[in-house]
Amino acid sequence: MTLAARAATPEWMDADDVDPATFAAVMHDLARVNTVTRARPPTLDWLARATADGRPFSVLDVGFGDGDMLRAIHARFGERARLTGIDINPRSKPAATAATPGGGIDYRTGDAFALTERFDFIISSLTAHHMDDAGVIEFLRWMEASSVKGWFVNDLHRHWIAWRGFSALAWAARWHDFVRHDGAVSVTRAFRRADWERLLSAAGVAKDVVTIRWHLPFRLCVGRRK
Repeated sequence: MTLAARAATPEWMDADDVDPATFAAVMHDLARVNTVTRARPPTLDWLARATADGRPFSVLDVGFGDGDMLRAIHARFGERARLTGIDINPRSKPAATAATPGGGIDYRTGDAFALTERFDFIISSLTAHHMDDAGVIEFLRWMEASSVKGWFVNDLHRHWIAWRGFSALAWAARWHDFVRHDGAVSVTRAFRRADWERLLSAAGVAKDVVTIRWHLPFRLCVGRRK
């Protein structure tokens, strides 16, 4: 296994023939993975700093999956945050809706690039690594143009410890077979700092307006506040 460059191996859950029940089970386990690996704090803490003025704000989560990040934002910020999620996979909306008691979050199915409305903040978690480099560059340009106050990408650090560590953890926790496979593949598709610097440059986003920060365990997050 070489991790010198981003891999292009497909993830099982991206296939068109995954049935809704399997997809919902995978999303449920991925939400558990996010809890165990402390996936949400980097995004929550960044939003807290970006909204320290106490004013209401809007958030768009691209690739919301199970909706666990949006639920965590609602739990922390309450009614201050107007929350919208968009996911291109039509199985995500019913899975997230079923996992969100009481509603309050606008889950949508479709292409984020087709949205005409603007949001204060655009976020994504474990979405960018599903894209090839050209897709990431387009995504960065779109977030830069479409966000009013900033954007934040929360993704993985491509590292052999993360790859081996996740595989061992997934086996011990007896997570769904899709999660075991796709989680390891996700690490191989993920990023290093040099990747983000190259992609930001290609997207025309100046390095001095962006933060690239590593978070335990093996998260590499990119933030831009305007």
